[in-house]
Amino acid sequence: MTRHIAIVGCGHVGASLAQSLINKGAVCELTLIDTNTRKVNSHALDLGDALVALNEQVTIRVNDTAAMLSADIIVVAIGPDEISSLDRLDEYTRNRAGIIGLAHTLNAAAYDGIVLNITNPCDVITQILQQASGLPTSRVFGTGTSLDTLRLKRMLGELLGVSPADVMGFVSGEHGDSQFIAWSSVRIVGQAVEQHLSAELKAQLERQVTDVASEIYAGKQCTQFGIAAIATNICQAILANSKTIFSVSVYDAETGCYISHPSQVGSFGLGKRFALKLSDSEQQKFNHSADIIRQHVAS
Repeated sequence: MTRHIAIVGCGHVGASLAQSLINKGAVCELTLIDTNTRKVNSHALDLGDALVALNEQVTIRVNDTAAMLSADIIVVAIGPDEISSLDRLDEYTRNRAGIIGLAHTLNAAAYDGIVLNITNPCDVITQILQQASGLPTSRVFGTGTSLDTLRLKRMLGELLGVSPADVMGFVSGEHGDSQFIAWSSVRIVGQAVEQHLSAELKAQLERQVTDVASEIYAGKQCTQFGIAAIATNICQAILANSKTIFSVSVYDAETGCYISHPSQVGSFGLGKRFALKLSDSEQQKFNHSADIIRQHVAS
């Protein structure tokens, strides 16, 4: 791989991702695509200044479709800088047209790289992007509940006084209101956590993990740094072929939709998918999430 990443949509999230990739030394080439030409050119100039401070050499191109189509990874972050509400499914109508246009461009060019979608509603948009582009499901996936899983690790680590890195577990379902903590998967040093927490505390943590985005949004009308950081980690796993496991939105043949599963990520795109052993109540929540996603894909 040439370590070339294209970012389509350079609002708060796309710009934060560009900065994160450069700060991590993750890329040799960066292509920025946005309908606001003046703004995206300004981002490129600003990032160029950062490169000097970081002593990094990165080629930055702006609104170059041919360059985008030569990228190893295209990250999709289409959407307005500020939204009127944080209902991710409500963003669907605003973002769908741009996604379809991009998908047709990828299809016409027979794009052979990997597409990582951030645009909300993540699962719905990822499925539309894959279907309209005709690309293999192994090469089109979304960030899904990877950020929500990080939030779980942070909050549970704070509660139990351990490092978030030592918390193993996943948030499952859609990246949205119907997501849930798969408590049966949560471990610390191999020990199950579920039986040590009251039902009230688990419900409180579940609400906090889901609602933290609303808290962030209330103060600045967007979320950007957390999602940019986890998207950077996913991109690095692809470029390094590290086969790292993330809770990403992948196509699930059993439910007929894109939904988050712990999955192996590398230069091949998606590798092995790991099915969580869900409890009966967790399986019901998962099925409910899948129903919501399918309904919006069909609408």
